[in-house]
Amino acid sequence: MAATKASLNGINVVLTTYHTVSAEWKSGAATQASPLFMHQWRRVILDEAHLIRNTNSRMTGAVCALESISRWAVTGTPIQNRLSDLATLVKFIRAYPYTDTKQFELDLVHLWKSGHDETAIQRLKRMSACLILRRPKGTISLPPKHDKLCAVEFTPDERIAYNKMRQRVIAKIDSALSQDSGCTKQSHTTVYHNALQQIESLRLFCNLGLGYDARHDITEQDSTPNNYEWVHRAQHMFNLQWQEASIACLGCSSTCEMDYSITDQGYSEGFRPRYFECLQFTCSDCVRRSAEVNRTLCCGHKPSCISAPISTDISNIEHLPFPGVVEKSPTDSLPSKVRVLIADLKRQPPGVKSIVFSTWRMTLRVVEQALDTAGKSCVRFDGSVSHKERELAVERFRKDAATSIMLLTLSCGAVGLTLTVATRVYLMEPHWNPNLEEQALARVYRIGQTWEVTTIRLYIRDSFEERVMEVQQTKKQLSGLILSPHDGDRWDDSLAGLEVSPSSIPRDIIGPVRLTTNFE
Repeated sequence: MAATKASLNGINVVLTTYHTVSAEWKSGAATQASPLFMHQWRRVILDEAHLIRNTNSRMTGAVCALESISRWAVTGTPIQNRLSDLATLVKFIRAYPYTDTKQFELDLVHLWKSGHDETAIQRLKRMSACLILRRPKGTISLPPKHDKLCAVEFTPDERIAYNKMRQRVIAKIDSALSQDSGCTKQSHTTVYHNALQQIESLRLFCNLGLGYDARHDITEQDSTPNNYEWVHRAQHMFNLQWQEASIACLGCSSTCEMDYSITDQGYSEGFRPRYFECLQFTCSDCVRRSAEVNRTLCCGHKPSCISAPISTDISNIEHLPFPGVVEKSPTDSLPSKVRVLIADLKRQPPGVKSIVFSTWRMTLRVVEQALDTAGKSCVRFDGSVSHKERELAVERFRKDAATSIMLLTLSCGAVGLTLTVATRVYLMEPHWNPNLEEQALARVYRIGQTWEVTTIRLYIRDSFEERVMEVQQTKKQLSGLILSPHDGDRWDDSLAGLEVSPSSIPRDIIGPVRLTTNFE
């Protein structure tokens, strides 16, 4: 290892990955044997620094342990979902006293939660003014970007079917809210599980219309552990809960962050995160620590609930078939959203390249088949495609004039790609995390783009998707409020209003929210 250290002396820049740093980070003398940790670097720069948001993860610990004179954390989204996202970034740059994230929670997050919003905001603004160097896109020379909302109307038959489904969701939520605290943990789990599945049903129906198979809707009886073993349902349930709300580790209280890269590298099967039947989550670090001291994992219930290993790789949320479900083949009548999309793509002149983003592969499959019927050539890039096939798809999209459309899942397209050859981007549905959408759009609208870019966000009018868009706006306000260089007017919403959690769903969120935007 000494030879390796010597060989770095003539090197000005060392490029590495988060996973390499994590793999090299060990305890005691073993860490000092790594060339990454035996140097005091002139500067350590984190790109996509928001990836270290999980305060107690091994990767965060490893990155924060690097020694340097200067430390930069570069990210376009320092706040993704909540105020505490900033805590680890401040810890990394070693801004005293917030090298201890508990102090950050005490001085800032707790202050906000206790209702002292204005004081917390002023503290955060003073801190960010000293620590954050803002470089908005307006400071670089880019062509104009035109953002449009496309409000799609259901057909009469789709509206009837959607309203029936909406009434079922309301009934289930009313049932959940009316149950007293004497219910068993299994009953609570079943009710919550079904509520999440029903909400997901509404979102999927907005994309698939009458092509949505009613068998996606699992009844309470069908979703009990007696019918589906938890080991087979845990990943699906975890994916649903993560999309709808934040998940904190039972052991260390750190917030689970789905990884937008290949996250399971470095963890053996025995140290994978665990998800309990009572919907409690234990991160891989806590699983590992329990194994090291030979302690049995438990959820706190007596007896402890069943747990199953799950993955925190975000590509797992692309495809959410409910257990025992067979997807229907597309009918001759396209879903309204897909029909509007295809019509707009067909109107584009030759040479215009477009990208279509969706959370789910099943949506992209319907779009792909509709494009094939329309005689439009496309490539698809999602978690089911091999690395080699992805490279070929990107190369074909960039260089083949006849291939004008790329279909991408948000999980694959949100990071790591440069697709400035495209000038038109479609988002098939609003996502709970608006920053994930912005990261996806940044694949096209970035340095190197020489043409005007148009983004189109599709949503169904008078549907649950409008509620998702409200949540997006709230999260954007939180980020803008903290990072804005100006004081502005006092914002009266408390943290409870900002951190909207769809896991506690009042009945009225299923109702329509009127927006006054239209697609041109």
